[in-house]
Amino acid sequence: MYTVFTILVGVAIGFIDALPMFMKKMDKANCWSAFFQYVVVTFIIFNTSLPQLNISHIFVGPIVSFLMSLPIVIIIGKSEKKAVPIVIANAIVLGFIISVIKHFTAQCFI
Repeated sequence: MYTVFTILVGVAIGFIDALPMFMKKMDKANCWSAFFQYVVVTFIIFNTSLPQLNISHIFVGPIVSFLMSLPIVIIIGKSEKKAVPIVIANAIVLGFIISVIKHFTAQCFI
């Protein structure tokens, strides 16, 4: 059940990230890449803790999401420099949202 919930949250977050791209009629491969990026990011955040960093669990999402967005930022930074801050901001904000969802639903699955 937890895995299904994780994937549903990932689909919702991926939809939030990719919908503006689809609406602007951007390249479909880029849109689907952004969508699946957040499905995977959500799955990883929901199953990760970072005790070695000695940080609050609520910050795991933004950190993991930011780190996972770095390869994408490097790729798009070459051709679309204006998109870099948007991608980084999305990673941090959406990662935080994922952590908040994880925090408030964790008790439901224990």
